[in-house]
Amino acid sequence: MFLLALIASYSLWALYENTLTPAALDQGPPTSAKPSPPGDLSPTAARALKAYGGEGVWKDATTVESTVTVGGLLFQLKGINIPPHAKITVAVQHPHTVIAPVDAAGDIGLLDGFTVMIISPEGRILETRADARDHLHNASVSDRWDRLNLLYFLGYAFWGYFTLPNQLLRTDIQWTELADGELQADYGTSLPVHSRIQRFWFEKTTGLLRRNDYTPVAAAADARVANVVFEHGVSNGIPYTSKRRVKLTPAEYGWVLPFPDFITIDVERWRLLAPSRGLS
Repeated sequence: MFLLALIASYSLWALYENTLTPAALDQGPPTSAKPSPPGDLSPTAARALKAYGGEGVWKDATTVESTVTVGGLLFQLKGINIPPHAKITVAVQHPHTVIAPVDAAGDIGLLDGFTVMIISPEGRILETRADARDHLHNASVSDRWDRLNLLYFLGYAFWGYFTLPNQLLRTDIQWTELADGELQADYGTSLPVHSRIQRFWFEKTTGLLRRNDYTPVAAAADARVANVVFEHGVSNGIPYTSKRRVKLTPAEYGWVLPFPDFITIDVERWRLLAPSRGLS
């Protein structure tokens, strides 16, 4: 009886995660299979950009400041994580992230492109790695990380999460509208990201992000995940993703496994700086 109840509960939760929440996938007929020309916005991209404040705001934006708590199974397996309520600051126009603190000692982590660095609270460089992408501990998801692996993973991840609206404007990212509300990005090889090819699903009415699927190569080369947005917040009139849960997907772009949470992301404070627009 208990086993049946457990199976029923799991089935209902799977249905909830995949159908009644933003994890649901609406696979409509494709509108275009060709990438948009550089500088052109597809209807889905234009709607999403407008939803997150508009082209003018993101062209002028310089920085995103935030306070974030991350957790989940991945960091347990890797044996390392940043402290809760860490301050994460990203540059909008190029991959640059500062995490303070990055460890219990109060050290500061800095990512710039593919270079990562640990700096003491007094400003002394403690560790540096100029080619972090070439030193991934990712043969399996249980391979332990060092501090620089963790910094690289979280540094590029949050740069990507927080600057997505601006990414829709970048000419070094190739965007393809697969269906109404569904975009595929080809990031090429010059940007630090989870995986070169990623898919994004946006609400067709509001334009807000619902889900982002990718392979987190820095964690495990064969993992498939869905980064599901459960809540948005608003700061100075700009929506931002405030609650994300990264779920494992047995099949690429398919339904998610409701348990466990591979990664949890809770953004407690978020602020976009665009001085020429009065956002500060």
